[in-house]
Amino acid sequence: MELVLVYDERHKLHRDPGDRHPEGVWRVEDSVAELRKSGAWSYVRVVRALEPDYGAVLLVHDPDYVDWIRSECSKGFHYVDADTYVTEHTCDVAASFAASTAEAAVRSVETGSPWFVMARPGGHHAGRRGPAMGAPTLGFCVFDYAAIAARTLADLGYRVMVLDFDAHHGNGTQEILWNDPRVLHIDIHQRWIYPGTGDIEDVGGSGAEGTKINVPLYPDSGDENYSWILANVVEKAREIFQPDAAVVFAGFDAHREDRLTQLQVTEATYSLFGHYLRKLLELGEMGGLVSVLGGGYGRGMVRSFRSYIEGLLNITSEPEMRPVSPGRSVEYGVSRVLSILSRTVQNLKK
Repeated sequence: MELVLVYDERHKLHRDPGDRHPEGVWRVEDSVAELRKSGAWSYVRVVRALEPDYGAVLLVHDPDYVDWIRSECSKGFHYVDADTYVTEHTCDVAASFAASTAEAAVRSVETGSPWFVMARPGGHHAGRRGPAMGAPTLGFCVFDYAAIAARTLADLGYRVMVLDFDAHHGNGTQEILWNDPRVLHIDIHQRWIYPGTGDIEDVGGSGAEGTKINVPLYPDSGDENYSWILANVVEKAREIFQPDAAVVFAGFDAHREDRLTQLQVTEATYSLFGHYLRKLLELGEMGGLVSVLGGGYGRGMVRSFRSYIEGLLNITSEPEMRPVSPGRSVEYGVSRVLSILSRTVQNLKK
């Protein structure tokens, strides 16, 4: 199997001149350098990002928001809120990766090959009109790549699963896809940290109930909880929904070395998720897979990215884990939302 990696040096144009911001250029550069050391690199084909396409951006973002963020970028480097900076190039860089993620999703379902987009700045906190679901900031993000890819595929008639394992809740993605029954959105995240959203009771809007699944985790959850979630949440929801393709917001900030989270995950979890997704492709359970880079703000993200890709390409052995439930509240909440999802899917078939 070949993996297509979308890498483009234009991401460096989105940069804090003082390199003080945690979402720095090094995240992409060091991750790609680490992957080059792996046997997986022989199965990677690198392509450049597409030119900026604001048509792709407008699939999920309001014109007024896009106009505002473009106006802010025209002012040069500055912070648009307490977390998020832009430069004169940020809008075009983000619009380039937005177009590339949409194209990658389509190409993946056409060929069956997995794609990975090394996108910057971040994406999943950007809602339709900017900060989403009451969040105070954009959380380092500008345009929502995962939502753009999902909407692109759904508009072509595909059923889509968005899997977001970034340690922070994808509030922008949830807001954008809330009422869309064509997209199953599963979000695994840490409780009580930014943006403070993603309750297990949040299951989707009218007609899309159950297609939005939130799994909030306590600090120190670790690999064993993620193993349980993969088997008892992700796979069970996938079996019910039967997606044609998956869009993964691949954040590696649940790692135990991350400076912004406390979930205590190791590289084994990301390898496990990579192996799981590979098997779905190989078995024909899904026809396409595009992953887009999410968070990760410590050195553990670099090794985790490599482990995820090695799992996708079956370069390393699948890790053996003892699944451990995250707790009764999660078990009950998941059971309830899966029942709701089953009813919604049956209604959509009528």
